[in-house]
Amino acid sequence: MNQDQSEPRRATPGPLMAFMAILRSAGPPLLALLLFLLAAGVLHRTLQGLHYRDLHTALTRIPARALWLALLLTALNYLVLSGNDLLGTRWLGLRVRRWRVMLASLVAYSISNNVGFALLSGTSVRHRFFSRWGLGAGNLAWLVAFNSAGYWLGLLSLGSISLLFHSSLQLEEGLGQLSARLLGLLMLALVGAYLAVNATRREELVIGSFRVRLPGLPRALAQLALSSTDWLLAASVLAALLPAGGPPFTTVLGAFLAAQFLGVASNVPGGLGVFEGSLLALLGSQVPSESLLASLLLYRLVYYALPLATALLVLLSDELRQHRSRLAVLGRSLGQTSALLAPRVLAVFCFAAGLILLLSGATPAEHSRLLAMSRLLPEELLDLSHFLASILGVGLLLLAQAVSRRLRSAYFLAIALLAAGIVMSLLKAGDWEEAVLLGLMLAAFIPSRAFFDRRADIAETRFTRAWILAIGGALLSSLWLGAFAYRHVEYSDTLWWKVALDQDAPRFLRASVGAAVTLLGFASWRLLRPLKRVIRLPDDAELDRARAVIQTQSGTQGWLALVRDKALLFSPTQDAFVMYGVHGRTWAALGDPVGPLESAPALVRAFVEQVHDWGGRPVFYQVQGSRLSHYADLGMALVKLGDEARVPLEGFTLQGGRYRELRTVLNRCERLGIGFRVIPESEVAEALDALESVSSQWLTRKSASEKGFSLGCFSRDYLTRLPVAVLEQEGRILAFSNLLPGADHEEMSVDLMRFADDAPNGLMDALFAHLMLWSQARGYRVFNLGMAPLSGLEPSPFSKLWSPAGRFVYRHGDAFYNFEGLRAYKQKFHPEWEARYLAYPGGLALPLVLTDIAALSAGGLTRIFH
Repeated sequence: MNQDQSEPRRATPGPLMAFMAILRSAGPPLLALLLFLLAAGVLHRTLQGLHYRDLHTALTRIPARALWLALLLTALNYLVLSGNDLLGTRWLGLRVRRWRVMLASLVAYSISNNVGFALLSGTSVRHRFFSRWGLGAGNLAWLVAFNSAGYWLGLLSLGSISLLFHSSLQLEEGLGQLSARLLGLLMLALVGAYLAVNATRREELVIGSFRVRLPGLPRALAQLALSSTDWLLAASVLAALLPAGGPPFTTVLGAFLAAQFLGVASNVPGGLGVFEGSLLALLGSQVPSESLLASLLLYRLVYYALPLATALLVLLSDELRQHRSRLAVLGRSLGQTSALLAPRVLAVFCFAAGLILLLSGATPAEHSRLLAMSRLLPEELLDLSHFLASILGVGLLLLAQAVSRRLRSAYFLAIALLAAGIVMSLLKAGDWEEAVLLGLMLAAFIPSRAFFDRRADIAETRFTRAWILAIGGALLSSLWLGAFAYRHVEYSDTLWWKVALDQDAPRFLRASVGAAVTLLGFASWRLLRPLKRVIRLPDDAELDRARAVIQTQSGTQGWLALVRDKALLFSPTQDAFVMYGVHGRTWAALGDPVGPLESAPALVRAFVEQVHDWGGRPVFYQVQGSRLSHYADLGMALVKLGDEARVPLEGFTLQGGRYRELRTVLNRCERLGIGFRVIPESEVAEALDALESVSSQWLTRKSASEKGFSLGCFSRDYLTRLPVAVLEQEGRILAFSNLLPGADHEEMSVDLMRFADDAPNGLMDALFAHLMLWSQARGYRVFNLGMAPLSGLEPSPFSKLWSPAGRFVYRHGDAFYNFEGLRAYKQKFHPEWEARYLAYPGGLALPLVLTDIAALSAGGLTRIFH
């Protein structure tokens, strides 16, 4: 609600703060790009002396027993990883069957190892499973922190031993022997410090106002043992795939740990490219390049791709099972569930299918199979199938984004393209292995029709930068692979027109041009076609529908929809809505969905999907703590914004010492002949001129402009839709506030609170006192005084930077806003405080999100500080 009485004081942030904000936002992506480019340079230099046939030969020379051993070690490694979650859940007191914890852990680690950003990707998967089994959001945060500590314990302990006793020649040359030893000692000291703290502290460590829960020495030692075993097994998988007679395991382990550390530091998903480039630099002098690269490719498949595929299938089957359960028990469709994982799983399959077709088109075919196919089919048809397969691959890459949006048309198109891809794979070279892979992906799509219930236009969307980079990267990867495979072929103009069984390079050239032209044509069409309007403010009919919903709700925030400065998104049944504004890429919904609680999850999901359609950032501002699961289910991060003041009216009285000052103010107003009354909404129009005069005086005196979004403004249309409370002296209005009544007399609140220039001191206190007594007399149970921003922020593993920064601004930010003064003002009414939160996509977007919301409330960036 409006905080007009707080008299905020603001100042423009200095250039240093702006520079630091830019550095925090741009620094990590720049570091990731730098590490990736360095690794790409190493890969390029290594591959210059290799031919495609050398790599192919090295792959075929890896013995089957080595592959089976790598698979066995990978399975053991993921089982050990699940021990971290078993240990953590027991620490937190969650009693769940071991196989369930292990299954959730295996899925979480498989996805986070490939996707990267383990804090977000792994957490969303764990929340999906553990929240069903009784683990709350707070304990989930500690479980993630527990697992993160274990991860670094093993890496630091083994890394320190490797640097102190078995550092590789390349590491010593890069760091210097003394530097390597000092780094090893530092890493060992960090491990020792963690164990020492757990040995000397029983339950928690207090650092300033931040409290860290400690697992205790026995569990810390178990963490160390599990994590060290995890890293040893992960390195053993690579060692098993290396050729016989290679470097000793201690050298492989040291190089492996260094490469993993650089991969994590890069934030590149799965350390892709960075991990491989680092190992080529560290082990390249001890293992032949083609053998090392073949082992790394197979390691990526065994340790990353196969677990990911298994995890995605588990998630898909779990989603289908949950869907059937809800249908049986609740009798409602998938559109009313909150999970989005299944369509994203299928989008990954769709994208992977496109990438497979492109990469297959960039590599030589098996000539024995081509020869066999040529006996049945004309060569021109074989060549055409090669060309069409690459175009289908581009189509699947582009379609993956629509699949993730659950579009009905995307589902049928994906099935058609996958089926066509299977046919093309079999026709172009009898590639049955590729056809089987595509068939498995098709098999995952066919029973998933129920997930695709959106009928939006498949073309009405914006591709985000992530999607554009992914699609462009896939095409460039296929072009690079083809250039590498055929670099021994001398280029000539005649290559484009040659059609023969033994001419693989011409087929690659034609297929690559077809794929590139297809992608370029799609991009040109997207750039040239007009985009439809993104948002539209509500008309009278929509406001009437919104009012009908609001009048059924006990909460009062929904009345701010009538200000008509926010767009409305209604549920299909029109019984609930989300009100939102857009600034920059931030689409900010004000509060939780307004309407029945059972309609909220589907409406939250619909809003998030609409925002993703346009490449925006979905945000929910000032949401209640009891509804956080609606947003956590979608993988959104949550931070506390402050506390809302709610005064219980049952038994409320001004008698006694607690409200002595309010009684004094009321007595003074009575002596001055100042009376209180509530103007019903049907009579507000007659008082608008007097109300506008008071409002104008208030704005002039405060040197302020009208606000919006989370606050009301003086709008004749808005004010005539609600009752208005006034204080009058001899028929002249001195102060007023419009009322926001909740249904069933649960809650009463106010929005605009303004008073005239000659109003006596304490007049707003008197207005509040009158309103509370008036609301109590009419059976209202709570009077809502609105939020106190940044108050009551607690430490959290998910907001280690936000909470301390917010508390610092709250205590020392008088130059920006009277935060402490506002809470102190509301505290004199002795309210109960309830937390309010912000749900946002996570990562480094929080400063931008808060800036966009401030601009929405102020009416633009230039008016934030006015």
